[in-house]
Amino acid sequence: MNAKTVPLSGTESRTSYLARLLDVLDVAVTHDHAPLQLGEIATAADVPPSTASRLVSLLVERGFLVQISGSGYSAGPRLLHLAVRTLDQVHAADRLKASVEALAEQTGESATAGLLVGDEIVLVARKEPAHSLRAVARVGDVLNPYTSAMGKAVLAMLPVQRQLEILRTAVGDQAEQALREVEAELATACAEGFAVDEESYAIGLRCRATAILDRSGHAVGGISIAGPAARFTRENANACVPALLAEARRLSLEIRSKS
Repeated sequence: MNAKTVPLSGTESRTSYLARLLDVLDVAVTHDHAPLQLGEIATAADVPPSTASRLVSLLVERGFLVQISGSGYSAGPRLLHLAVRTLDQVHAADRLKASVEALAEQTGESATAGLLVGDEIVLVARKEPAHSLRAVARVGDVLNPYTSAMGKAVLAMLPVQRQLEILRTAVGDQAEQALREVEAELATACAEGFAVDEESYAIGLRCRATAILDRSGHAVGGISIAGPAARFTRENANACVPALLAEARRLSLEIRSKS
């Protein structure tokens, strides 16, 4: 029997399949012309279209890729969740980390930064003050987009269709109802430049948040300041807003200068 026709053993077959899976993921995320459509991924990864379809579907199902309407496939929240564990090695993370550290020092409360990845808001940097009572979120967590201040700050600076896409990922068929419930809050956040959370994300927690904007004025992430409601009064929280907005403006300007 010719070597080319010898069937693969179970181990070899699994290794080949895993290698193709990794090739597809690598191409989809790092290709020079990413995001790519399915056919382009198959060609670039040198796998049959049917195989590429199965692998991409698996990666989407597991959250390693997300499908961007009209653009192709891009890195998903699960991939970022893994990546943020090593974000200290990435320059952009250093900037976000520096921002939250500065805000925490200025305000004496917890400061957090998150990025919009696909249809989810993933925390990428966080700083707790020395007197923090408890941590309700950590780096790598996905925020609820309509109960958290950061989620509402991000939603407020996006088109309605994009808002619904994010909410569908969070609540499925209840997306339109959820949007109606926070519609007034989003309008206020858009007008005032920041969103509020009065113990809706977690009992006993008060938060103020604002969006980080790209060149088009759409949110790509957000930053927030939060603290225990008993200590972080409404007056204290509102007094922190100018520092929060100033840091968001600096981050937004950096993003625009690089885009």
